[in-house]
Amino acid sequence: MGPGRRQFHQKEVMNQTRLRSTGDVSLSLFWIGLGLFFLWFARDIPQASFTSEGDPGPRAFPQWLGLALIVGGIWELIRQRLGHQAAAERTDDEDSHSLRPLNALIVLVAVGLYIPAVSWIGFSVATLILVTALLRFLGSRWWISATVAFSLVVLIQLLFGYGFNVPLPTNHWGLVLPGDFLF
Repeated sequence: MGPGRRQFHQKEVMNQTRLRSTGDVSLSLFWIGLGLFFLWFARDIPQASFTSEGDPGPRAFPQWLGLALIVGGIWELIRQRLGHQAAAERTDDEDSHSLRPLNALIVLVAVGLYIPAVSWIGFSVATLILVTALLRFLGSRWWISATVAFSLVVLIQLLFGYGFNVPLPTNHWGLVLPGDFLF
């Protein structure tokens, strides 16, 4: 590989890395927002009167999950920031950074719309739409986005709806799919 071709390849790899990092910041903010969502709604879960002294109660899982998502999101933001500063020292092209705040804002708006949508169209449909749309927005192919979103909804439904018997929000009309799979 000649020197000109090698230099072109290095610029191409750096451009791909910068494009990936734009979505990474948005995804980190999404995890932080989701963690805040869990913490906010975990406070409304009543303490069970039948638990033993060592039992953390029904609030424990969503609270710990929320905290883990927030800590993980902040950790990723710090890690990306440190990596971003190192990459910025190696390159003088700053044009790719102009979309980063817009991406974060769009992810936060999507999560903000998701919360009321859950009560109106149900957990499964709202989650399917949110995850598919965000993955598409962040650059995934449509069929990969839809497959990941559908798999996530099925996994959450099986784990929480059937495994833990946690009632997931239905839609405004209370409709369920065959097999008692929540809309």
